[in-house]
Amino acid sequence: MATTIGADPKADFGRRPSAKGVGRRSISFRLIPPIDAEPGSIAFAQTRWGKLALLGLFTCGFYLLERNWREAGAVMGILLAASFFPQYRRWIVTVATLFWLFLSVPSWFDWTLPHDIAEHYRVASTFDFSFLRRVALLMVLGLSALLLGVAYRYPKSLLARRPMVTLCALYFGLLSLAYFGLRDRAAVAVWSIVVTLGALFWFLGYAILDHRNRDRDSVGLQMGTFHPFWGSTTTPFPKGAAYLRRIEAKDAQGLAVTQLKGLKLILWAVILSVSYSCWVRIVHGTLHIPTFQDAFDRSVARAPYPCYVCWLTVIAGFAEDLLILSVWGHKFVACCRMAGFHALRNTYRPLQATTIAEFWNRYYFYFKELMVDFFFYPTFFRYFKGRRRLRIAAATFMAAGFGNLFFHFIRDIRYVAELGLRKALIGYHVYAFYCLALSAGIAASQLRKKDQRRQQPRPWLKLSSTFGVIAFYCLLQIFDDTGRTRPITAHFAFLLHLFGR
Repeated sequence: MATTIGADPKADFGRRPSAKGVGRRSISFRLIPPIDAEPGSIAFAQTRWGKLALLGLFTCGFYLLERNWREAGAVMGILLAASFFPQYRRWIVTVATLFWLFLSVPSWFDWTLPHDIAEHYRVASTFDFSFLRRVALLMVLGLSALLLGVAYRYPKSLLARRPMVTLCALYFGLLSLAYFGLRDRAAVAVWSIVVTLGALFWFLGYAILDHRNRDRDSVGLQMGTFHPFWGSTTTPFPKGAAYLRRIEAKDAQGLAVTQLKGLKLILWAVILSVSYSCWVRIVHGTLHIPTFQDAFDRSVARAPYPCYVCWLTVIAGFAEDLLILSVWGHKFVACCRMAGFHALRNTYRPLQATTIAEFWNRYYFYFKELMVDFFFYPTFFRYFKGRRRLRIAAATFMAAGFGNLFFHFIRDIRYVAELGLRKALIGYHVYAFYCLALSAGIAASQLRKKDQRRQQPRPWLKLSSTFGVIAFYCLLQIFDDTGRTRPITAHFAFLLHLFGR
């Protein structure tokens, strides 16, 4: 694949690194054996008993992470069907996803908001919130099917050409109606739709983008990508139907290799989960190092810990966030692989990154991909075509800056209901600064890497680059606050205290 900015912008924005070269340079010992590369394991995984053994081991690993046999059993039943009836895999995923959406209580979006609004208007006793959630979900899915039908039938419509513009207009139109136009029971009903649409916003966006492909899925199959049963956040894991078609196992051997990789990944997630528990026990229990949030609260109260303690809390907080993200990201992807889709990891060796852009790619891959697909590419291919450096910088600021800000504003829409629109926007300035600094760092690292691409860095330079990247993200996390309660001066005060000011 070309590496010039004009030919392949994603190459500079941060591509998924290849594991081949890393594997050849790594130590031969592996904590988890490479069972996905052994012919005997692959042959066994293609047999009936082999599939049952893999799924049984996977279910045990899933339970160790979730501590819920009911959920683990439900996942195993779905994976059994997808494994033994691969010709119906996509429909099995779709049916399982819809059942999971309607029968469970989603933890990936804030469904308590409609209840709180009903309490505010003193009409909570008149609602069955479980029924209201299902009705709102049914309405949003119906609206999604209608929008997909329009995009498929009219590929030159505004919806098909500019899906983000249309979806934003729809979302903020409903938000304005709920916030400005309605009260009492009607407001609660519309707020429930706003919350549900916000939770499925990016899944719907990917489904609309699929209209550009000749082999696109039907509207029914697209519903199976709306927060699939294997889990996700408001960021799709993985990214849409087009990606699922590309990574789906095509034969029995491909399924066996993919499931073996899924088993390895769930075992790795268990190991990281245990490591996280040990880390917390040692760092905060034995060594009595405060949490980052505790240190920041003390700084706000003007009774800060010594600067060396604050440094330890920043480093510990960075490591804990990395472990937590790795665990639940590995769980989602491992389950996806067991269903027959060879998805890339969400977090892949971020501490090996030598640039700020590469770390962002390795740290939260599917969120980065979301920003690339909906903000980076549209900007890159439309504007500043004759000015290379400005073009890449503008697209990066649009993705890591504006797109990042917009994503979290929708995700945390509760603040609009609680604080009011004006205070919610003003209070967002801390995270806006975070996005601005992140965008500047990524853009600078991309342009610098472009200029130095032909140079072969020495080992000690790579080590110093990695240290600088980690230091950048450690300090940047001080401003990684989507709340609306602390001014940016409090965050700068904590940053200055780290340097004895």
